[in-house]
Amino acid sequence: LFLFNVSVMAAMPVIAGAAGTYYNGNLYQNPQSRYVAGNGGYYNSYGAGRGYGQQTTTVTTKTTKKTSVRAGQKSTKQGFALNFGFGHEDADWNFELDKAGSKLHYDDVSWNIISGDGTVYFGESVPMQIKVGLRYGKQYGESNMIDDDISEDGMWVGITDEYGNIIGIDGAPSISAGTSKSGTQYGFNAAFGLTDVFSIGKVRFTPSVGYRYLKYELSTKSNKGLMVEVLHADDLLDNCQLNDDGEIQCSPYVGFVNSSNQLIGYANLDDALAVPTGTARLDLGSTYYYEQPGKSHKYKTEWAGPYIAMDMEYDINDTNSVVAGVEFGLPIYKSTGNQPYRIDWAHPKSVEDKGGLGDAYHLGFNALWSTMFNKVVGITLGFTYDYYKVSKADARTYLNAAQYTTWYEEGRITEEEYNSYKSQNWVQKTNSEVDSVYKSMGIRAGLNVKF
Repeated sequence: LFLFNVSVMAAMPVIAGAAGTYYNGNLYQNPQSRYVAGNGGYYNSYGAGRGYGQQTTTVTTKTTKKTSVRAGQKSTKQGFALNFGFGHEDADWNFELDKAGSKLHYDDVSWNIISGDGTVYFGESVPMQIKVGLRYGKQYGESNMIDDDISEDGMWVGITDEYGNIIGIDGAPSISAGTSKSGTQYGFNAAFGLTDVFSIGKVRFTPSVGYRYLKYELSTKSNKGLMVEVLHADDLLDNCQLNDDGEIQCSPYVGFVNSSNQLIGYANLDDALAVPTGTARLDLGSTYYYEQPGKSHKYKTEWAGPYIAMDMEYDINDTNSVVAGVEFGLPIYKSTGNQPYRIDWAHPKSVEDKGGLGDAYHLGFNALWSTMFNKVVGITLGFTYDYYKVSKADARTYLNAAQYTTWYEEGRITEEEYNSYKSQNWVQKTNSEVDSVYKSMGIRAGLNVKF
C-alpha cells in the first residue's frame, strides 16, 4: 500500500510541488501601518485529479480522498519572504490648541514612499512568524499650510476698568498661509504573529502584536499673513459695530500715548480722528501685514507605540490571492516645533507637545492583491488608509529669555510679568491643550522574492 500511494503521489506533480510553497510578505510597511501578509503560489487542490481519467475507480476514489484532506488543511508557510516596493500617499496633518485658540494644518501633502519588509515563517509545525518593515518617504510637490489664529476665541484677553471689572476684549487675531515642500518621513515596525491560526471557510486569519514608529518632518516657506488688533469694549472704547444683518465689523486699534509712555486715549476710526492734548505718539498695537521668505515653521512629529493586528487571506487560484488587514495601536505622541521669526520664542525648539500612552490611537486598514510568476518571484498591488489622533496632549512653549529681559529693561513689560516668566524657567506649560490628527491614503506596487 505504501508503494502504491507513492506511485499515486508521483503522478500528481501539482500537489507534490505545492507542499514547499511560500507566501509573500507584507504589502506596505508604512509608518502608518501596512500589516498584510500576502500569499502567492498556493496550489489549487481541485486540479489534482486532472489527466488521470484512465485510472481505476479505486485510484480515483483515493485521489479524491487525498484532495479532500488537502483542501481542509493549512498550507505550509516556512522560510523567508522579502517584499520591496514603491508607493504614493496623500495626507493631511492638523493640530489645534484649545485655550490658545490656534489652529495649524498642512493640507494635501503628497508623499513618495520606498518601503521594504521581511517575514520569517517557522513552518506548519510551529505556526508563528516574525515580520520587520522599514520605510522612507519624501514629500512630492508643494502643499499649503494655514496658521489660523482667528477662528477661535482663545487669542482674546479681557479689558478691565479701574475696579478690575471686564468691560470688553482686546486681541490681535491673525491668519497666514505658506508653502510646504521637501518634507521627509521615516518608519519601522516589528511584529510577532500566529500564522493562519484559524480559518472561516477559505479565509485564513493571522493575529499579531507589534510595535510601530512613524516620524515625519514638515516645514513652511514664503509665509504671508495679516494681524489686526481690535477693541470690543463699552461705548467709549468700542472699535466694533454690529450691522443690521448681524455682521460685526471692527476697526483696527489706534491708541494715543503721552511722553511718559502712558495710554491716554483710543480712537474709533468710524469718527473723525481727534488727537488728545499731550499725545506724544500713536500706538497702533499689533496691526500689520508680514511676509516671511525663509522657513517660518518647522515641525518634527512622532507616533510610536504598541499595536494589535489581524490579517485575512484568501486564495483565488494557484498564483493569485487577496489579503486584507486591520490594525489598532496606542502610540505615544510627540511634536517639536520651531518658528524662527518669533523673536519672543526660543530656538531651535520653540514649542513641544506630548501625549502619553492612551492619549492617542491609530487605526490602519489595507487591501492587497498578489500574483506569483513562479515559486520565487511575484508582484503585489494594494491600497492603504491610516488615521492617527491624539486628544488633550500637554503643550510647552519655550520663551526667549534674552528678548524678555530687553523688553523689561525698556519698560515694555512689567516687573510682575518678567518675574513670572523667569520663575517658570522661561517655559509656559499648558496641560490637556492639544488635539492633533494625521490621516493618509495611498497605493503601492511591490515585488516579492522568496528564499
